[in-house]
Amino acid sequence: MGVSNEKRGASSTREFALALGTGALYGATNTVVGHPFDTVKTKMQAQAGFTGGATATAKRIFATDGFAGFYRGCLPPMWGSAVYRSAQFAVYDLLYNEAGARAPELARRKVPGTDMELRVPAAGVVGATARTVLESPIEYAKVKGQTDQAWRFSEIYRGAGLQWARTGPMMTLYFCLFDACKRNGYAATPVGQFFSSGGCALLGFWVVWPFENLKNQAQAGLEGSVMERARATGFLGLYRGIVPGSLSVFLRNGAAMIVMQEANKQITRLGLRG
Repeated sequence: MGVSNEKRGASSTREFALALGTGALYGATNTVVGHPFDTVKTKMQAQAGFTGGATATAKRIFATDGFAGFYRGCLPPMWGSAVYRSAQFAVYDLLYNEAGARAPELARRKVPGTDMELRVPAAGVVGATARTVLESPIEYAKVKGQTDQAWRFSEIYRGAGLQWARTGPMMTLYFCLFDACKRNGYAATPVGQFFSSGGCALLGFWVVWPFENLKNQAQAGLEGSVMERARATGFLGLYRGIVPGSLSVFLRNGAAMIVMQEANKQITRLGLRG
């Protein structure tokens, strides 16, 4: 099944457009809810002088810039997140549904040892890649804003390789885990949607967390190669900022899924699916 709980009755083109719209709502909600925690995490990982823990970092941000400081750099992800997250869900839903319609025997074949259909991870990989292409420049601008730096157009794909290494596995795992939650009835209610989406996103982020840290360092312009920064940071240092980052990921993806599912319900109620 796709990301939405609603039955599909429209053409692929209309469903793609609807998925873009609901995905945009998901992205905007994601930014509003999670950006303050994300700012704390990014400063801990990539800005000189922020050597304390999450609480000390948050206090320093508030003392320097007030509450608005937690939303520093939020404009790029505010509109950008709506774009790249809508793309990831729209591409995923399109490929998922088209695979079922055009090659049902192959698409519905199970992943060995599971009840998951092959089209779930396949659509997840393509959806995650589509997101990465759009997300990398936006993440670059966001990190520059959060670390009080000006961004340059010539550098918008700085750290793009690390961006894909982070986003590709993370989102593929998210789609697979959320599919399992839906198949087992855990995402049937708003509370279930919140914990299912937030929990799946959190597990996906934990798996790729070192790449998230190194990506932020690269986009902030820290000196040295990836391996040099990894050695300098150390194993535990690669997980720096994981507490505020985890709060951001869980809360924003849980809240955003409730908004997106409610939007899908209203679309069905209004008869927009044809």
